[in-house]
Amino acid sequence: MSLPWPALTYTLTLGRAFGYAPGIARAATAPTPRRRRAPEEAEREILDAAERLLRERPPSELTVSAVMAGTTLTRNAFYVYFRDRYELIARLVARLRAGADAAMDAFAGGTSLGVPGGREALAAAARLYAEHGEILRALAVAADDDEAAARAWAEFVEPSHTIMTDMVRREVAAGRITGIDPEPTVRALVAMNRACFFDCLVGRPDPPVDALVDTLHAIWTRTLYGTAR
Repeated sequence: MSLPWPALTYTLTLGRAFGYAPGIARAATAPTPRRRRAPEEAEREILDAAERLLRERPPSELTVSAVMAGTTLTRNAFYVYFRDRYELIARLVARLRAGADAAMDAFAGGTSLGVPGGREALAAAARLYAEHGEILRALAVAADDDEAAARAWAEFVEPSHTIMTDMVRREVAAGRITGIDPEPTVRALVAMNRACFFDCLVGRPDPPVDALVDTLHAIWTRTLYGTAR
């Protein structure tokens, strides 16, 4: 038997007061089920959100709340995949440089800085800056003031310095390079690469990667060997 309208109104009002409302009220408060996803998918979503954020804002504004606001995940989900903001930045930079690292590893196995592998390692670095230079420049600038950004930037640049310095030292020991101090020479040449990448490649609609790589490779080989190879 249906209740008359005044009685129905009273029943709904009383039910809400005690935390219960039949029919429509129950349906309105039912929680929306969350879509379950693989851990790799969730981690990738967080990294993608961080990359988008870094293209628009400085690393100092890369907070957990700001990153997670760009995802479909809860804020607490961040700590399932990352220890802190520093680990997020480090993982993001590692993801960006995967291709350049592979080329550098192949080059490190060579016997001479003048072999084609040297140019390919340089080209891989140039392509990295052409594609992700805005993020890398923001990270380099922030490294002066932000401790987490400084650590991430050091982890990004130091492997190249180490590999190249070791190779130059081997060339000096073999007598193929003479008259230079390997460590400061390599740092100066790598700094030249980075400045040219930022100046000539970043933000360009059609960056002259090949032409710049040819120029830089010639400078490297003339500096180290006294002639282009």
